[in-house]
Amino acid sequence: MLEIIGLDRTKVYVANIVKCRPPRNRDPLNVEQDACIDWLRRQTALLRPKLIVCLGRIAAKAIIKEDFKITAEHGKWFQRGGVQMTAIYHPSALLRDVEKRPETFVDLKAIQAKVREICTHTDC
Repeated sequence: MLEIIGLDRTKVYVANIVKCRPPRNRDPLNVEQDACIDWLRRQTALLRPKLIVCLGRIAAKAIIKEDFKITAEHGKWFQRGGVQMTAIYHPSALLRDVEKRPETFVDLKAIQAKVREICTHTDC
């Protein structure tokens, strides 16, 4: 997905809401998210990103807003603390439902435009 919009994987930081994979690939429970979210907050504080892209509803609900609706709000931009944030469908959702791919491509192109808008070669 990163290659589609010209991003180099070595220049992108990927972090998860939970640090351990839940059994049988189920959604992480709230208690599991609560146990790990401080790690993510510390990572974010250290990195000071200008842009965060949440992959899927679980991440978007934890980072953007609790009532985030992925089907209605994917690709929309939010700002908090000077950080631009958006969400796209999780890659596993795109594997299960290929009909989501065209709208995700549109979201990815918007992310590409946002990166070009707010990042220079030396500061992102």
